[in-house]
Order: sequence, then C-alpha cells, then structure tokens
Amino acid sequence: MGKGWGAFLGGLMDKLPIQGREERWKNELDTLETEKGKLLAGPSNEKTQKRMVWIMDRIAYLNQLLRNRG
Repeated sequence: MGKGWGAFLGGLMDKLPIQGREERWKNELDTLETEKGKLLAGPSNEKTQKRMVWIMDRIAYLNQLLRNRG
C-alpha cells in the first residue's frame, strides 16, 4: 500500500523553505537587538523611550517563549 497524504504533505513541508516558530522568534530577537543598539546610540526623547520599553518587553517575552520550548 502507498503512503498516505500525511506522509506526502510532511515530506513536502520538509523541502519548502518555511521558517519554524522558533526560528522566527530568534530572527525577531536579532532584529530587536539591532534596533535597540541603534536607539541607544542615538538621542533620547519620549518617542524613543516608549519604543525602547516596547522592545525590552518584547525581548523578554520572546526569551520566555524560547526557554519554555527548549
């Protein structure tokens, strides 16, 4: 008997360049760390401070997700 649809779709998904959840989280962390460095290097005002708070909260959240998955 042949393979079922599950095996076919699973094999197809392995060949497609689709990021997994954890890889997306890690990529977002890298992006946020880069933006954080740029904000720290530039002048500080209310807008950049609010953005920095959001970035720090998001970094903490993503780190928690990665810790809980691993």
